[in-house]
Amino acid sequence: MSSASIACRQHPRELAGWQCQSCGASLCPECAVGRRVQTVELVGCGLCGGDTEVLLLHRDVVPFTRRLRKAWRYPFSAAGLQLLVALSLFLGTVGWLAENSFLIMRAPLIAFYGGLFWATFFGLVRETARGDTSLDIPDFSDIFRDALLPGLRGLLVFLVAGLPSLVYGLWAHPGGSAKLDMFAWFIQWRLPPGLTADPVFWLLVVVGCLWLPMGLLLAASEHPVSHMLNPAMVLRLARGLGSDYLVACAALAGLLVVHGAAHVLAVAVRALGLVFISRFLAEAFTLVVPFLAAHVLGLLLYVRGDRVGYGEPSDYVAPVLGSARPTRGSAPLGGAGVQRDTPAPEAESPGVETPVAQGDATGQLAALAAAVGGRDVARALELYAALEQLPAARVPSEHHLFIGQAAAVEGNFPLAVTALERAADVAPDSPTAPRALVMLARVLGERMNDAARAEEVYQYVQHRYPDTQAARFASERSRPRPD
Repeated sequence: MSSASIACRQHPRELAGWQCQSCGASLCPECAVGRRVQTVELVGCGLCGGDTEVLLLHRDVVPFTRRLRKAWRYPFSAAGLQLLVALSLFLGTVGWLAENSFLIMRAPLIAFYGGLFWATFFGLVRETARGDTSLDIPDFSDIFRDALLPGLRGLLVFLVAGLPSLVYGLWAHPGGSAKLDMFAWFIQWRLPPGLTADPVFWLLVVVGCLWLPMGLLLAASEHPVSHMLNPAMVLRLARGLGSDYLVACAALAGLLVVHGAAHVLAVAVRALGLVFISRFLAEAFTLVVPFLAAHVLGLLLYVRGDRVGYGEPSDYVAPVLGSARPTRGSAPLGGAGVQRDTPAPEAESPGVETPVAQGDATGQLAALAAAVGGRDVARALELYAALEQLPAARVPSEHHLFIGQAAAVEGNFPLAVTALERAADVAPDSPTAPRALVMLARVLGERMNDAARAEEVYQYVQHRYPDTQAARFASERSRPRPD
C-alpha cells in the first residue's frame, strides 16, 4: 500500500485509517464517524455517510531487519527470564539424573533431556510466529508427542544438515582411521585432518548450514519429514522467504559464535564444582542463544510466513492506525447516517409501538417466524427490514441470529452486525448469545477488516461465556501481537 493511499483526503498530512466504500475517500480519525450498535462500534464516512472498511498494512511494513535490532531483548524480558530459570532447573535435574543413574536408565533420560529442549525451542518458534511473547513451557501431557517426538525432529534436522558432508568425507577419504575421524567430526565437531583443503567438503558444509534454518522452520511448523528431504520444496520455500532468509541465516551464524563462547563459559562454571548451582548456571548460559535463535526464526515466519503458506493471509495484516477510533460519534446504525446538528428524537413512551408496529406487527412477526422456519432467506430479510423500528426484544434471538447469518452470506455486513448484536442483546444468557457474538467477531474481522473491534468481541466472549465452545474458539482466534 502506497503512502498516498493511506493519507487522509481532507488532511493530507494525517494518516488515514479507513476508506469509504461509497465515495472512496481515505479518512483520518477526524473525518471518520463512529457508529454504535449496542456494545459494538463501527465506523462511517464523515463526508458522505457511507460505510467504511479498515485500511490495512502488511506486517512487513516493519522490515525483518528492523525487528532483529530488538530481538536480543527477547530472553531477558520478565517472561523470558522466568522460562530460562525454569527450563535450566528442569534440564539440569534431568541431566544430573542421567549422569548418576543406572546405565539402563541413561538412554531414556538423555532422550527426555533432548525432547524437553527441542519441544521448548519449537514452541518458542511457533509462539513468536503467532505474535505471542508469553514464553510458556510446553504442556507435557503426552510424553511421546510433547517431548520425544520434538526431540526426534530436532535430531533429524541436524542429521540431514550434516549428512551430505559426512557421506562425502567417508567416500573421498577412505581408510579406517579416516572414517573414525569423520564420525568424530560429525558427533563432536572435530574437523578430521585431510579435509581442510577440500573445497567440495566445505561446499557441502555451507549447503548444510544454509539448509539448517529451513529444516528447523519445517520441523517447528510440523511439516512431514518428506518436505525436509525435498530439495525442490525447500528451494521454493526459501524463495518465498526472500532475502530475509539469508538475513536470518547470517543472524544465526553470528549467534553460533556467541553460543560457542557461552559453552566455554559454561565449562568454566561447571569446573567450579558448586554442586547443582554450577549445573544450573551452565544450562542457563547455554540456553540464551537457542532462545534467541528460536525468536529469529519465529520473527521470520511472523513477517513473511504468508509467502510460504504458514497461517491465514488475514493474519499478516493489521490496521494502519492500530486501535485508534474516530473522534466523532453518530447515531446508531438504522438511523439516518451521520449525525447532524438536529435535535434528538423524542423517546417512545413505554409500551407504545411505532405506527408500523401498531398495524400488523403480530402478523409480521408470525410471517417472519414462518420464513425462518422454512429457511426462506429472501422473505425473512424483507420482513426483518419491515420490523426494523420494532423493539428488538419482540423478535426472538434465534430469528436475529438467522438474519445475521443470512445477511453475512448475502454480503450485507452492516445488517449482519446489527442482527447478530441484537441476538446476543435480547437473550444474553441463552446459548444463542455466544454463538452470535463469535459470528459477529468473524464478520467484523474477516469481512469488514475491523480486526480491532473483532478482538474486543472475542475478548468479551471469553470473559462473559467461559468454559464454552464459543470461548475456546474465541481464544484460538484472539492473538496478541508483538510491538
